[in-house]
Amino acid sequence: MDSAPQHGSPKDRQLCLDLPSGSATVKADEKTNIPEPSPLSTTGFPATRSSATPLWLMRLWVVIRVAFFIELGMVLVVLPWTRGWTENSLLVAYPEARFFLQKYFVRGLISGLGFIDIGFGVWEAVRYKEPPRNPKVP
Repeated sequence: MDSAPQHGSPKDRQLCLDLPSGSATVKADEKTNIPEPSPLSTTGFPATRSSATPLWLMRLWVVIRVAFFIELGMVLVVLPWTRGWTENSLLVAYPEARFFLQKYFVRGLISGLGFIDIGFGVWEAVRYKEPPRNPKVP
């Protein structure tokens, strides 16, 4: 019984697997059907430009993310200081939660998260880099 993997050149390497039905030996140089993952850019799309992700789609994705983060941040900065926060009809049944949410440090905490969100949106816009163009090869 072969208890250890063979060491040597990459062609000779084998991997021993302990299966419930017994041991199985798999050669390391056998090809699998698992595709190699492509590296991701800062936008979440593949780093190399291909026909699957057109440039306009990458730009649109960045604009949507930046707008989302900045708008959400503006709402979080302003909302705790409005009447909609203090006279919220959803919290009428929960007086303890309403009392807690009206404290100034909670309002400041929510506004601080809004400023962080705005900063994150600006950071997303500044760090966006377009991937290098692939030369057309006939």
